[in-house]
Amino acid sequence: MMDERIDILETLYVAEQTFDAGDLERNIKTWSDEVLIETPFGSANSLDSYKQWFHQFYAQTSANGGTRHYVHNPIVLVNGDRAEIMAYLYIINASTGKFLGSAKIHERLKKTSAGWKFTYRSVESDQALEM
Repeated sequence: MMDERIDILETLYVAEQTFDAGDLERNIKTWSDEVLIETPFGSANSLDSYKQWFHQFYAQTSANGGTRHYVHNPIVLVNGDRAEIMAYLYIINASTGKFLGSAKIHERLKKTSAGWKFTYRSVESDQALEM
């Protein structure tokens, strides 16, 4: 069970770091064939709409100095081939180190032949995020 949780968290950490790096090719590999993301900066419900969302949001964050997303206090629940993560997210400006905001994240994943992959990601801001 512990190894499963480590693999699940690694999927989350890869998703955050590859977003910050603008690496869509690696980021998209964290998703399953089921896609739903809901954020204060838009939503997507397919791989194609996710790619479009990724490019638009990354362009916005890059224009303002880039971001670093830090996941805190993750709680991982595993139920067979499905899992959920609830955690806090801190967002920092990569260029200035300025704190941009915090959020609650809720993630759902499923175990595939290629490992744990997202089916759902939700970001709920604790306050108005500055970009």
